[in-house]
Amino acid sequence: MKASILHRPIKKVILISPPMNHPRIYAKQCCLPMGIAYLGAVLRNHYDVRLLDAVVEGYHLERDISPQIFQYGLDTDMIMERIREFAPDVVGMSCLFSHQFPVVAELAKKVKDWNPEVITITGGTHPTFLPERCLREEALDYIVMGEAEESLLALLKAIETGSGHKDIDGLAFRTNDDRVIHPKTAWIRDLDSLPFPARDLLPLQKYFDINVPFMFISKHRRNISFISSRGCPFKCNFCSSSIYWGSHFRARSPENVLAELEHLKTVHGIKEVKFEDDNFTLDTKRAKAICRGMIERKLNLSWNIPNGVMVKTMADRELVLLMKHSGCYEVSLAFESGDQWVLDNIVNKPVDLEAARGIVRNLKKEGIDTHAFFIIGFPGEKLAQIKNTFAYAHSLKLDKMIVFFFNPLPGTSLYKECLERGLIRDADQCEGNNYAISGISDQDWTPEILGKMYRREEWRFLFNFIFRSPGKIFGNYLRHRLRTNQIRTLYNWLVDRFGN
Repeated sequence: MKASILHRPIKKVILISPPMNHPRIYAKQCCLPMGIAYLGAVLRNHYDVRLLDAVVEGYHLERDISPQIFQYGLDTDMIMERIREFAPDVVGMSCLFSHQFPVVAELAKKVKDWNPEVITITGGTHPTFLPERCLREEALDYIVMGEAEESLLALLKAIETGSGHKDIDGLAFRTNDDRVIHPKTAWIRDLDSLPFPARDLLPLQKYFDINVPFMFISKHRRNISFISSRGCPFKCNFCSSSIYWGSHFRARSPENVLAELEHLKTVHGIKEVKFEDDNFTLDTKRAKAICRGMIERKLNLSWNIPNGVMVKTMADRELVLLMKHSGCYEVSLAFESGDQWVLDNIVNKPVDLEAARGIVRNLKKEGIDTHAFFIIGFPGEKLAQIKNTFAYAHSLKLDKMIVFFFNPLPGTSLYKECLERGLIRDADQCEGNNYAISGISDQDWTPEILGKMYRREEWRFLFNFIFRSPGKIFGNYLRHRLRTNQIRTLYNWLVDRFGN
């Protein structure tokens, strides 16, 4: 087994965002990995740092994983070529999603086969919530849990000195006879103290050329991911993100946010920004100040919120107007369910569905496109309640309806419930999660029943949208929607039916 702490000099560090294992029914995305970009910005003042995003470097490379899943991006052999070329002392691998962990484990093994002296580290949501399971992989030396800007740097300094690891918050590793896990207890209080992400260490032009950002929609090719806050004070039972960020909301100051926006425009020629915060509008006073600053500084940036916002914050009419005037053209509303009982008793999310109808109308009135997220197949959810979700979504006349199948996320209340009820076997099952099919069966439905319902309602929404808003289908959004699963499904059906 490994010693409690490794001791060796460190000069070169490579941080890797691995390839994606992806459901066939969903279109591919290519988003700048903000996690390694922030870490690169912190480490670059101490080490020779290289960032490698396997997705953008190999976006058009695809491999079959299963009948439902394919992988895209550089494969582990291609990544190893980059690693050998750079000859790093440390290889760090992000693992945002459970289904990425098998790739991380495979890559770590190949690194150790090449050079056992190289230190391997992983972090992200999956290893943060399942450190014991992840440490079963002998090729992994350390797990840095939660946000890692401070703890990763502390770990590398401890390795260089051979001591001090016992004081590192959120660190997991193996000793000679046990696994040591220091729970994550501290989070960065002043986000303004962090440097701007090291986007310059990534091939920005490739992101612009591919132009398939988070949730697909963009007005300009020169668009980029942006994070202005971290965390969420709400405790939705299905969500691991709020727990990962410390179960509370922390935000950068408007001045700091605006300074980075100006930097992106002047240095990189950015024309559009994707606010990927979990709660960009939670602090409405701060959000208004950012919008006013964008207007006053005449940034003339288009922007949207593809990651979902707390619905009730959009009831602030002044905020909505400022968002529109500062360049916002689209928001994604995080409903999760269209059944009030499910929201109150299963999801534990403070959304008033009736009040939300007026919010959606007001957004549309101001010319802001409205997209919405829903999840079906929660444990304990009845088939009639799932039908209520689809009925509610259709009634809102949304510009886009995004429906995911519930899969239990490690670290959440519903994950524990699924384990206790025997709906999932163990932590390893999560590594097959793909959100393209339900990960569980319950008394009132099966994954097959949900799959048929989903496909039927997706087609219903698409046809209704075509007749309701033909300009959007055949106008600015055409090339993005051609990537969506409905068009893919239609194309595959035509090929099967009539041949090439």
